Amino acid sequence: MNNKIQNKHLVFTGKMEHGDRKEMKEEAKKLGAIVQSDVNGKTEMLICGSDVAHNSKSSKRKEAEELGIQIIDEVAYYELIKS
Repeated sequence: MNNKIQNKHLVFTGKMEHGDRKEMKEEAKKLGAIVQSDVNGKTEMLICGSDVAHNSKSSKRKEAEELGIQIIDEVAYYELIKS
């Protein structure tokens, strides 16, 4: 398994437009990612649905910003796992 999310700690948040969040989490696990429910110091990437992508009031997004965690939207996530 050689992909860009293998062994990475990921958090998914928000309403996804292009896929089901639960299915996205399962797919990430199959690709070797460590899926977390909350953002913390181990988190390496926050994948945001459309309702969170530009919402500065989201607590997970705010915490990720404070911790310097990479934040991407679901389109960028799909591009990342397909490349």
